Amino acid sequence: MKNEKNVLCALIIMLAGVIYFPVLAQQIKDTQDAVYQLDVKKSKLFWKAPKNRHNGFILFNSGTLSNFTAGRPTRGTFSINMNSMISTDEASAAGRKNVDDKLRSEDFFAVSRYPTATMLVKQILPEQNPATYKVSGELTIKGVTKPIEFTTIMKQNGNTITATAKTNISREKWTINHQPQPAPWDLLASIKDNLVDDDIPVSLELVFNKKQL
Repeated sequence: MKNEKNVLCALIIMLAGVIYFPVLAQQIKDTQDAVYQLDVKKSKLFWKAPKNRHNGFILFNSGTLSNFTAGRPTRGTFSINMNSMISTDEASAAGRKNVDDKLRSEDFFAVSRYPTATMLVKQILPEQNPATYKVSGELTIKGVTKPIEFTTIMKQNGNTITATAKTNISREKWTINHQPQPAPWDLLASIKDNLVDDDIPVSLELVFNKKQL
């Protein structure tokens, strides 16, 4: 009788394993395959130019977080709409348009030739502080691709992830200059270029929603 009970218990345990472990494996796979899409209506990239006191924001075309490991994303892609670049510091609409036109011109972002900037996130690693992560990837502006790293605060609430971050964009690295090819003899252009900050402080406010599989 005792042996029969032992056999029955063993069969129950085996049956539970047959049912449970495939379910667990599928849950893990579903988590790894999860994709969170950027809410482009709620997400912005804010920029500043402290020397000339201009500031504004840029909108996104799209974005995703994916390849979840241990409950967190490790990859991401972003498409930035450079035509959406808007300044907000000038009081008048004409003043804002003047700044916007200058930023979109060949002197700076050459938006007519490069309407999209992209960010490829290759790694997201947790830091010591809670909800803090180091993001590493490649940023492409004006067809120039350079590595970039910054720290983000990322939090998840149900099917929504929010992320905030601050970093600097080097004008020299991405050729965001008054002169695409500076000439040492052009004193006026050099003076104009020195009136603009070498680094552009940017901050991100991002909202992602889980894509239904």
